[in-house]
Amino acid sequence: GINSGEMISGNIGSVSLKRLDYTVIGDTVNTAQRLQAAGTPGQIVISNDAYLKVKESFNCEKIGEVSLKNKSKPVTIFQVLD
Repeated sequence: GINSGEMISGNIGSVSLKRLDYTVIGDTVNTAQRLQAAGTPGQIVISNDAYLKVKESFNCEKIGEVSLKNKSKPVTIFQVLD
C-alpha cells in the first residue's frame, strides 16, 4: 500500500547496544501497511492523498471506501492500473 503524508524517519534503537535501525514511523506509515493488507497479491492500493499526487501520471481506479484499523472514518482507496 502507498500513502502520502508526514512521518518520522531516522535511526531508532540503542547506540550502547549497537542496535540502531533506520526506520519510519507514524500514522502515515501504519495506514500504508493497512492499505497493503486490504489489497490482493499484485494489486497496488493507494490512499486518496497519494492518488491526488499521482493521478496525472498513472491510470487509477477508485475501489471505494474501506474501514481500516484505528481509523474513525472510512478511507477512500484506489488501485493503480498502469
